[in-house]
Order: sequence, then structure tokens, then C-alpha cells
Amino acid sequence: MEKIRIRVNGNEVEVSPDKTVLQVLKELGIHVPVLCHYEPLMPQGSCRICVIEDRGVLKTACTTPVEPNMDIKTDTPSVINSRKLVLKLLFSERNHYCMYCEVTGECELQDLGYEFGLDHFEFPTYERRFPVDNSHDFIMIDHNRCVLCRRCVRACSEIAGHYVLGEMERGIDTMIIADMNLPLGSSSCVSCGLCAQVCPTGTIIDKRASYLGRELQSDIIYSNCDLCPVGCGLEIYKKKGANFIIKIYGDWNSDVSYGVLCKVGRFLSLYDNKERVKGIRLKDEFGYRRIHEDDLLSLIKSKLNNAIAYVDGSLFNEELELIRELFKDKVYSIYPTESPIPTNINLKDLDNGSFFVVIGVDLNREYGTVGSFVKRNVIGKKAKLMVVDKGFNSLAKIADYVFNIKDLGLALDILKKEKEIIVIYKSLSKDEGKILESLSNARFLHLPLETNTVGLQKLRIKHDKVSAENVFIFGRNLEGIRDLPIENSFTLIFTPYENNQLYKGDVIVGVNDGFEREGTFYNLEGKKLRKEKVLKPAYDVIDLKTFLSYVLGKTEKVS
Repeated sequence: MEKIRIRVNGNEVEVSPDKTVLQVLKELGIHVPVLCHYEPLMPQGSCRICVIEDRGVLKTACTTPVEPNMDIKTDTPSVINSRKLVLKLLFSERNHYCMYCEVTGECELQDLGYEFGLDHFEFPTYERRFPVDNSHDFIMIDHNRCVLCRRCVRACSEIAGHYVLGEMERGIDTMIIADMNLPLGSSSCVSCGLCAQVCPTGTIIDKRASYLGRELQSDIIYSNCDLCPVGCGLEIYKKKGANFIIKIYGDWNSDVSYGVLCKVGRFLSLYDNKERVKGIRLKDEFGYRRIHEDDLLSLIKSKLNNAIAYVDGSLFNEELELIRELFKDKVYSIYPTESPIPTNINLKDLDNGSFFVVIGVDLNREYGTVGSFVKRNVIGKKAKLMVVDKGFNSLAKIADYVFNIKDLGLALDILKKEKEIIVIYKSLSKDEGKILESLSNARFLHLPLETNTVGLQKLRIKHDKVSAENVFIFGRNLEGIRDLPIENSFTLIFTPYENNQLYKGDVIVGVNDGFEREGTFYNLEGKKLRKEKVLKPAYDVIDLKTFLSYVLGKTEKVS
């Protein structure tokens, strides 16, 4: 593309014509203050902080495209005075007394006040009182701190696809609302938390993270969520010098989720209060008693003959490979691993879909990031949606077509008329699979049951029910133990959490989990992702990978 010539602060430069003034100035290293502008969002130019002067006219840099013969000036008296006046008015409209605000020290409005030397309120302030919404489990909204940048509204629709947030009233009385002015905790909010991440002030805050520490007091670790097979990118804020996570943000540079998270990845991973398995316990005639790691090692070596292993999809590739090395081909999955119809689409491709068919899964409750990709296109009127399920599915209220799963065959007439459809499913019967495979215009995205189901597939670990004299069980999700033929076996269970099925084991070993672990796994589209270790274990548990390496003679010490 041929470049155009413009002048910037008296210097002639060549720039690409498909960019905004703000983008060009940023490339040139020229600072322009912003407030409503946020890089992943569509620019709207409402705050007027980014104004520049072009041939005597003030324009918003974030929304103005460059054009030939522009004469841009960023530091004239009219530009500076305009920005400063806007800031003075913003500080006067609501309660921006920074001393008692949760985000003081990392507030974008406060930073602008320092940049422009505002050290007092020039106009009357605190004249209006706005409500504080504390109805949500994870998020609080203090409307007194709002600058009406609408970042939250845009992020909720453009990126997260939930379209929960909007606004009511006009002018300085405008308020951000959920649905038709419901409390956030009673609204259709699915707790993705993106609104709190993009808010530039202390208006929308993560309640758990409040007053725990600033970003400057944090080590930032980039990782991937291993609580479902999507594998969303995480930006984890760990307090420096402490064994504690302050908050989790979505990673905008993730090539899986592109900044989007669901409730599980952002919040529930930090609210985990499940009872942990601690230490190593051996069953005897009196119940369970504690034993030492050396005793466990000796016991394992004596039980490896005539032994098999069961694993689940919570294990990382490195752990699975060590288990395969230890038990050879006698490793089986607790749960099914097969994909009825293999995935042949990437998550990024969902944004190009024109017709979605969601079968047997409520994407507001599970696989939330996939739900965001679908909803932002469907509610944004770029795609149609068909929901097929056997019971209630909250996506039905935005669907163009709704079918019961038993009537899937009746939907074929509609689906065959579409140029291309994307089928998103969790499980299928053989008959349902045959119906869908008959569609020549369909692409498929399988939502596996477990995080590393694809890893199990790649290692050819299949689901089967096999009995043996000695049975080793590794994993987090142990409900499936009830269906395994282990009644007459000596059973050793390695797991992080207490479970009703746990006490079928003769030996119970507590292992690390969550942010205490590190390793790789394959997500639902087959990408190899990494989970980083962030915290030191706070319990008496073993590191499974290290322990297995020691059993195999690969390391000299267990820990």
C-alpha cells in the first residue's frame, strides 16, 4: 500500500493510510494521553483526552484516520488546555478523592491528574451520590468512581460476547447498568470478569483482590489455565515475596483465548476450598496410618509386578509419559477419550462462522471462552445459532432454532441449506454422529471431557476396564473409580483432593495441584500449552513428576 505524507509537530513523515492518528503517533514514539481508548477495543473518542490539532481544528486521535496533507500538532496551548479542562470536569463529576480508592496508585485517571499537574478540585465536586452494587459474588461496582469511558460495556459485548452491560440516563447522570437495570448479581452476568480487567478507575473491581497489593508489588507470570480443555492464556499477579496470588487477568497475547477468560479461570481457581489429601496413608486393620516416602517407594517396587495404571485427563504430558514408561502398555484412562467426530477447526476460526450448531452443552456454564466466541458473533448479528439439547440450555434464548436432541434428524433440512456450519458438541451417540457426518457442509469442534484428553489420545491411552492384582490410580477426577474392577486389587491412589471414592484405596498419596504444578498439555484444538508453577505447596504433598522420576531412577531425590 502506497504511503502518504503528513506533518507531525513540524516534521514531514510518511505513514500508512489505513491507520488512525493515534496509531501513527504511537509508532513515532510520541505520547498521547488516553482514557476511554483501550487497544483491544474499537475506539470511540468519547473522553476527548487524546485530542490533537490538525490545521487549526481539534480532533480525537483515536478515531481520526490519517489523510494526505495533515498538519498534526500534539502540544499546542489549545491541545493542552483542552485536555486539562476535560480532566478537571471528570474529576468534578463524581467522587475521585483518591485517598480512599482501592486502585489508588494504579488508576489511569489518577495518572492523568499527575501528568497534567492537577493538585486541587477547580470545580464543585461530590454533588451527586451514586449507588454501590455489591450484589455479585466476585465483582463490585462503585458508580461514584465511574468516568463513563464505556470500556466495560464495549468489552462485555465486543470481546466477551455477553452483552450484559449497557447504560441508562444521559449526560453526567449516565449509569452503567446490567440488563434492564438489575443488580449485577441478579443479572445474566456469567462472571467472566473482563469488565474489572479493563476498567481504568476503581469503579469495577475484583472483590477478592481488593487491597492485597498493587501491580508494581507483583511478579507477573504468564501461563495457561488447565481447568478445562480450552487452555486460556493467563496473566497471573503473584505478590512479591509471598506465596499468594493477588489476581488473574486474561492474556491479550494468548493465541488461544485472546484475552477472554471464564469464571473458572479468573475467579474459581483462586477460590478453591476443596479439602486436600495430605501425606501418605496406608490402610491396616485399624484404618489408615501415616507412612514415610521411603516406605512408599519400597511398597511401590514390590507391587509393580502384575500391576496396571489408571489415569485421568488432569495429568500433564510429562506425568503421563513417566507413567507409560513405568507401566509400559498397561495404562488405561478412567474416562472415555475418543472423539466421535474429530475436531477440524481452530478456536480462531469461530469468528468467521456464519452458522453455529451447539449440541448438548450450555456454553454459559461450561467452556465459557468458546461461548464468548460464539455469542459475540450471534448476538452481534453476524451469525445464526441452533441449539440442540435434551433439557434446558441458557443459549436457547439467543438461538434462531432450538431442537430437542431426539429431533436432531428434523434439523437436517435447515442445516443442509446453509453454505457452511460449525458444529460444537460435547458428546454424541452413534446415531447422532451418523446424522452429523452426513452433512458435507459441516466443520466440527469437539469439547473433550477433560483438560488433557487430547494428550491421552496422542499417547494412545484408551479407556478400558481391566483388573489386576495391583492397581495404581493417578488423577484429580476420581468419581469414575466406582466403575473400575478394583474390588479384589491392592490399590494405590495418587490424588490432590478428598473424594468419596478415595477410601477404596489401600494406599492414598496426596499430590500437588493447581498453581503448585507445572507441565504441558494439549488443548481441544491440539495446541501444546504450558502451565507454570506459581506457588509453593502449602500442604504435605509430593510432586508427582519428581516422584515418578525417582521411582524410575531418573533422579536421586524425591524432592
